[in-house]
Amino acid sequence: MNKIETFIETLRSHKKCFTYEFSSPASFSLEALFETIKKENLPAKIDAFVCTDSPLAKLKHNAILASLKLQNTFEIPSITTMSMRDRNTLALQSELIGMNSLDLRLILALTGDPIRHGNQPQAKGIFEGNSNVLLKTICQLNTAKDINNNPIQGDFKPFYPFSVLNSYSNKKQNLYKKMQEKIQNGALAIFTQPIYDLEIAEELLQWSNQINQECNTHCVLIFGFFPITSYKTALFLHNKLPGVFVPQGYLESMEKASQKGMEFEIGLQKSQELFNHLCKIHNKIHLMSANKADIIGKILNG
Repeated sequence: MNKIETFIETLRSHKKCFTYEFSSPASFSLEALFETIKKENLPAKIDAFVCTDSPLAKLKHNAILASLKLQNTFEIPSITTMSMRDRNTLALQSELIGMNSLDLRLILALTGDPIRHGNQPQAKGIFEGNSNVLLKTICQLNTAKDINNNPIQGDFKPFYPFSVLNSYSNKKQNLYKKMQEKIQNGALAIFTQPIYDLEIAEELLQWSNQINQECNTHCVLIFGFFPITSYKTALFLHNKLPGVFVPQGYLESMEKASQKGMEFEIGLQKSQELFNHLCKIHNKIHLMSANKADIIGKILNG
């Protein structure tokens, strides 16, 4: 069985499944970050990478090429993030066909952050549609036909489409509807934004189980996890990152830790406890750390 299909089997099983976010820098070289990954022996502890695609509309190393480098270097699957912001459906299909031939077949579909958030003001957003258009396009390509129903020649292996979801909203019904739409449009797994409230984790899992039952699907929910090791980070996540909620008690603990000069130690301890609790609820976790592989290594070593 191909390593990609093995990953999908693990994801859909009752086994634990961890993915790690690799955030491509604005650099011609990725080797320095690769060395930190090797140092922490992360490839032996995770099941797949997730390679970001210029988040916040900031210039970064190309996600497709970074995914290929990750997959070839560490010999585990890499999930490639693709954004509707930068491509129309012609470009999307063309890239996906080429990726299939390179065995890059795990795709995380995003709408993409607006250009105004980034550092390339001259650029123009495409936004031919949102992430659901990309999910539908991938499902159509899985029939070996383009979105106009024209056949595509050559050997073909299936794509596996994934999506993302905020972990919090003041309007729960809207969040539920978005999860439902993503599942109905073919997402095989949904990655959430970082979760810091266990009640929210339980509720999201309940929603996904309910929607899967209604739609006769098997979409897997993957909890987002981002360790907080500073009060500044806690405030940023809570106030600036849409769809993320950090409980007041968590914020107060990190503020007190900051005043005592013990942010990292207490933050790491609280993050470890959160990670352990999330794993007990649902052992499918997406690990994020802004490329601080050493912190993720500490968490996984427990």
